[in-house]
Amino acid sequence: MSLTTILGDSTMNFVNEPELDLTQEAVQKHLQQAFAQLDATDTPDIPLVIGGKRIYTDETLASVNPAQKSEVVGNLSLAQPAQIDDALAAGRRAFQEWKFISVADRNQLATKLVNLVREHRYELIAIIVEESGKNVGEADGEICELIDFIHAYMIGMEQLKDGLDYLVPSPVESREARYLPLGVGAAIAPWNFPLAILGGMVMGAVLAGNAMIMKPSSDTAVVGYRLFELMEQAGFPTGLINFITGKNAEMGDYLVKHPKLRFINFTGSKQVGLHINQLAATPQPGQIWIKRVVAEMGGKNAIIVDDDADLDQAAAGIISSAFTMQGQKCSANSRLIVLDSVYDQLLAKVETRMKALNHDPARANGDVGPVIAKRAFDKITSYIDYGKDNPEQNTLLVGGNYDDTQGWFIEPTLFEVTATSRIFNEEIFGPVLGVIKVSSFEEALQLANDTAYGLTGSLYSKNQAHIKTVVDDWYVGNLYINRKTTGAVVYQHPFGGFNLSGTDGKTGTTNYVQQFLELQSVTNHHG
Repeated sequence: MSLTTILGDSTMNFVNEPELDLTQEAVQKHLQQAFAQLDATDTPDIPLVIGGKRIYTDETLASVNPAQKSEVVGNLSLAQPAQIDDALAAGRRAFQEWKFISVADRNQLATKLVNLVREHRYELIAIIVEESGKNVGEADGEICELIDFIHAYMIGMEQLKDGLDYLVPSPVESREARYLPLGVGAAIAPWNFPLAILGGMVMGAVLAGNAMIMKPSSDTAVVGYRLFELMEQAGFPTGLINFITGKNAEMGDYLVKHPKLRFINFTGSKQVGLHINQLAATPQPGQIWIKRVVAEMGGKNAIIVDDDADLDQAAAGIISSAFTMQGQKCSANSRLIVLDSVYDQLLAKVETRMKALNHDPARANGDVGPVIAKRAFDKITSYIDYGKDNPEQNTLLVGGNYDDTQGWFIEPTLFEVTATSRIFNEEIFGPVLGVIKVSSFEEALQLANDTAYGLTGSLYSKNQAHIKTVVDDWYVGNLYINRKTTGAVVYQHPFGGFNLSGTDGKTGTTNYVQQFLELQSVTNHHG
């Protein structure tokens, strides 16, 4: 597909948004100013925004800094069922006009939003770092990804706006197959990419002509609200995007089951995604459609290291895949499968790199930061304890320490495991990697495929026959050869998983936008 498309009267060349050069003095100065400004600002109260009206509730929920859990980043208002009803009604009213707005006019507003995101880049980075615990480099990567998502969805709608162009012509009737927006949907977003994923989920559907309920994770709703404010400032109509926060499970169930909700765009865990899918599948009184569910869920992603692999390259990719952002990426590597002939050599290199990871603060772009919350800390450390307590299946090689005195910190941890270990089979979503030794490439691939997930996978190998085999037989949505499992880039690595990793609408593509449209056939017989 060409990276050039016509948008109105101008030509848009897709170019990935460049990341900041963190070595530049000017960049560091801007970052310091942004953090100083954030530190000097009073803790914000985050409202609901429904039909343009800001609503502050008596009951609130604190969003805290996971590196300093005593620090409250923002106090979130909590939506009640009546307010969800109001948000859906506001969205429905706005949708009646928005669905007729041209693609060119929608894209103009999206361009304004992109410019505002660029203008507030350092401010957004500071909030992301403070609220999610990820480092500056990862936070800046989110800015780039959000901008890339928006541009990709602008292009996608430009490609789809005229419908199907291959209908057989007729002398007696005119024929058209056109894409129509679905209605009012909900973006239920995760905390780990609180700007890029949330913004992409909302904008993909909005640029397709829909209205949206924008629901960030309660762990990272402060930066979500700041993004919503920029959407307002860009000029998106009042009520088209309604901002909702609340206790995730209680509010989420009511929203998902609501008869006036047309579709759900979800990113998060397998457990929650399947629960949403089940709720959405049951029609409620007054519901006149089958709800559409778009879901990007978890993974238990493997890296295979072949006997002829470049071991330094593999070790670097493993460390980045498994431990960047504390392993809190759905694409992160958590299973390492190594051919026995290179096992000891590779592990020595991996262990050396693990021990070299620094513990500098996130503001200083440190390697090792906190996990997001107490529930994550408790879950991840339970797997570490399981590994220590079950030596017949697990041998601790590196790490294994954790401390929640100040924040939720877990040391990058490596276990040698058996194929039946829970560490090797269950999604942990943290800095815990299980490694297993195998005697053949065939055994390695069999183990890699032995999972209900199908998100990412990587093979390090120079063997062309083995490379062809994994391309043919490794069933994952994002397969990589001789590179890490993380870091998919818009328009370079379309992202989405198979099996219980999701519905595989590839983000950053026209395919993604199509999920929020339905095709109508219009035939006019001329008599």
